[in-house]
Order: sequence, then structure tokens, then C-alpha cells
Amino acid sequence: MIKLKILLIYPPFPSGKGMGAIICSPPLNVLTLAGAISEHTVDILDLNVDKSYGIKEMEKKLVNYDLVGITCMSPTFRIVLNICKLAKRNNVKTVLGGFHPTLDPSIIDKYDSINMIVRGEGEITFKELLDGKPKKEILGLSYRENGKVYHNPDRPYIKNLDDLPFPRNELVDPSPYQYTWMPSWVCETSRGCPFTCSFCCVHEFYKRTYRTKTPERVIKELYQVPSQTKLVFFVDDNFTLNKKRVMRICKLLKKSRLNKKLMFVCQSRVDDIANNPDMVKEMHESGFICFFLGFESLKQVSLDEMKKAYSLDKVRKCIDICHYNGIIVFGSFIIGNIGETKEDTLTNFRLMKEVEIDFMMTNPITPFPGTQLYTEAVEKGWVEEDFKWADRKVGQVKPPMATPDLTQDDIQELLMESYHSFYDMEYHLKKSIRGIFRYYPSFNWTFKHLPRFLKGAIQFVRNLDEIVGDEYKAID
Repeated sequence: MIKLKILLIYPPFPSGKGMGAIICSPPLNVLTLAGAISEHTVDILDLNVDKSYGIKEMEKKLVNYDLVGITCMSPTFRIVLNICKLAKRNNVKTVLGGFHPTLDPSIIDKYDSINMIVRGEGEITFKELLDGKPKKEILGLSYRENGKVYHNPDRPYIKNLDDLPFPRNELVDPSPYQYTWMPSWVCETSRGCPFTCSFCCVHEFYKRTYRTKTPERVIKELYQVPSQTKLVFFVDDNFTLNKKRVMRICKLLKKSRLNKKLMFVCQSRVDDIANNPDMVKEMHESGFICFFLGFESLKQVSLDEMKKAYSLDKVRKCIDICHYNGIIVFGSFIIGNIGETKEDTLTNFRLMKEVEIDFMMTNPITPFPGTQLYTEAVEKGWVEEDFKWADRKVGQVKPPMATPDLTQDDIQELLMESYHSFYDMEYHLKKSIRGIFRYYPSFNWTFKHLPRFLKGAIQFVRNLDEIVGDEYKAID
């Protein structure tokens, strides 16, 4: 086997200056991929933290490697494609992976600067490619050879996630990464989601499968986070899906005393929290301080339309359970849900405060490839006929689609209004003080981090006008 020099690139994600001030996550997917090819020399370039790369700098970087791997989401496809063009100009081979090329592998047929695509989970496919296995025998690989494009059969999903390599965390500088202004890291404990939300591409990527790492493996990974880490974000799409497993992880966190060293954040579902207050209590005692919840809307008709599969009465119960146990609620919402008017959206903004969500972020409705929403948007003309992700600049402000009730300009205006409406400093200061004392001692952990939090919050509010778009112009 020939030892190769590999560059793995994590493109800039359009989080905006406001949200970028709250969250900056390490590139876990490429760190894990690097763990699968430890026999080779691997460098990682995270363009979310290193924005110094213009065209000349990127070309100078690319020519030093035998192969360049790039992870790709739909909003980053344009910049990924431009990097591929630079690589081709310098005779450097490229391979793409991630959600966008998996759900739309036809991009390799359309753009000759893309040499290969690793579809689905990449750890085994990428390793076989670098180890020299004939391309035609590698499952999950799409590739270009002698002027023709070949799409090999799909690779089965990895059955035992404990067999995955450990992320090579040492390949990046941990200092830029933070969550709500605390030094942070990320950890994956499961893959997939069995639900079928119409706007979401996760269940399409994983074909509704759901697999987990054992609690013991999770603890091993937590021991490997950088030493300065104060908070770990579990990036699973639904960390709390299996209550028994969550309770076991919590037990091990306390037994190992990791809950004395680290705080934890996870993504969950409203109904999981509302139906399991005993689980939330155990999670709080084990070091969990925040749940990231995809509310998407506070209108029942909208929840039914997007197949969220829970009733609106669960929302208040979920938030009350979180606050009673000292858990911050970070809610995510979609602007432009099908059937919602401008008045409905403004009502959502008011309800966000009434139900006492602590933090929120909003995103424009987006027709990701492979989703039910994409199919419907194309059929009904909600996206422009000539819409291409390759034409969409990173951080481009204009939403990618309209709806029957809202134009693209309406959605853009409502995105800006959502942040100005919700992040009222006086309101949140009063709410925070009231909440801390109302539920003390559950929120007593906040006092230690209050100075850092206040400094970050002030910076965040100052950048509200730039929160929706933060275009990466160097290579785009």
C-alpha cells in the first residue's frame, strides 16, 4: 500500500455573524474519516475558522496533496465545486462526501471537475479507495474514468457503530470551537432517525435506519475530547430516542465523574422530553444543561403538514420540564412553513416568548435534495425553474424558495424580524434573572459562566443585522 498525503476540507457553513457568535463546531465528520485512514498522512482545513484562503492561497495548498476530500451540504455546494475546479486545474483528484452528493449523485455527471463521490457513510468506502481497491469493486462509490461516469451499488450501513474509528481530534486546534461562548467539542453517539419530517434530509440519507453506539463506547470518546473542553454537544439527530440507553449513559457519566468536568448539550424531540420527566431529571443530574429542539412552528396545522408527529400541548409541558430541571431550551424554527401566512409567522414570534424559549434560531424553508418538500416544491413551482445549488453563493441572503403565501422577499424580511423580535436584551435579562431564582438551585451552574455569557451576548446582539447572511467571498 502506498502512503498518500490527504487533505480533508470542511467548507464554510452559512451561519451568519450572529449565529456564528453562538455556535462554532469542530468538523467531526472529517475527524472521524481521518481516523479511518490513519495509515496515510492527513491534514484538515476547516474554512469556518480559517477564512484566509483566497484562490491563490487555496491553489497553493491543494498542490501539496495526492487527494482532496471535501464534505458537502447543499448550501456549501457552490464553494465546494469551486474548490474542485481549482484542484482540477492543478491535476489534483477530488472526492466529495456528505448529504448533498449522496442525495444528488448526478452532480458528478453534470460537473466534470468532480472526480469521485463517496455516497452514504464514508469510513469504509474512503478507506478502500485509498488502500487501492479497484474502483469498480467499491460499494458506495461514484467515479469518473476514461470520460465515463460509474455509480456503483450502495454500501450497506455500518451495523455496529462501535466499530467506527475514534475521531482524530488532535488534527485541529480546539481553541476556536464554542457553544454559547464556552469552549466546546462534539460527540456522535448514534446515526439516523426513524421519523419522516417532510423538510428533513436525514431520514433520506439514512433510509430511516437508527443505530447507536454503546454507552461504554460513548464514555471512551468523551475521555478523548481536548483538555480545555467545558461543554460537549451530542450531535445525534435525536439523542433521547432510546430512554434506556440515555439512562445508562447518564449512570456512566456520574460513575466516571465526567459530569463534574463537563457539561452536555443534545438534540432531542419535544415529545421525548414531555413524556419522560424522569429521564430529564436524570440528565440534569448527569451534567446536561441545554436541549436543542426543532420546534419548527407553534401552529398545529403546520406541525401536521410537516409530519412532526406530536401535538402542540406537548410544547409547554416540554419547556416546563426543562426549566424545572435547570435545562436551557434552544429552539429551532422554520420561516415559510407551507400554509403559514405572514400573520401566522408573526404569531409564532410572539408565542416563542410566551412559552419561554431561552434561545432560538430561524431558517428559511429549504428544498433539500431527496426530501418530500423538494419534490412538492418542484411540482408546484415554488422554486425557480433554473434553480441550482451551484449558483447559490455561501451565505446568500435570498431564501431558495417561495411558498403559496410568502414570497422569497417576505421570508427574508421575516427572518430578520424573528431575531429582532426575540432577542430583546431587556426582556431576556429580566427573564434570565427571574428564571434563575425561580428554579434555583437547578440553574446554579449559570453563575460560574455568567461573565463569559454576558460578554458573548453583547457581541451577539450587536451583530443582529448580519445574523442571517455571512458570505464567504474568498473562493465563492
